[in-house]
Amino acid sequence: MSFWNIFGNMAVSDKGETITRLSDSTSVSSTGITYTQMGNMTVGSDGSSYTQMGNLSTDGSVPMGSSATGCGALFTEKQDALKKFGMDDDADW
Repeated sequence: MSFWNIFGNMAVSDKGETITRLSDSTSVSSTGITYTQMGNMTVGSDGSSYTQMGNLSTDGSVPMGSSATGCGALFTEKQDALKKFGMDDDADW
């Protein structure tokens, strides 16, 4: 599992990979993988898939402010409670 830092619409892993959000439903990786979000599920062009379950992803990763513990957490939507109480960060990811 990799650790990701989020900078606006781009995320950078501790291994040097980047993922850039192109639109609300499409992101592209520096490794050539295109990720498409459909509801609470994200599917990669390499066959990978991530499903959001609350604030967690099915790969076991979680978002933490402007960072994430794994790729799947990059595609989780912030929970309404976090937004309501100002506990989300300013990242546009």
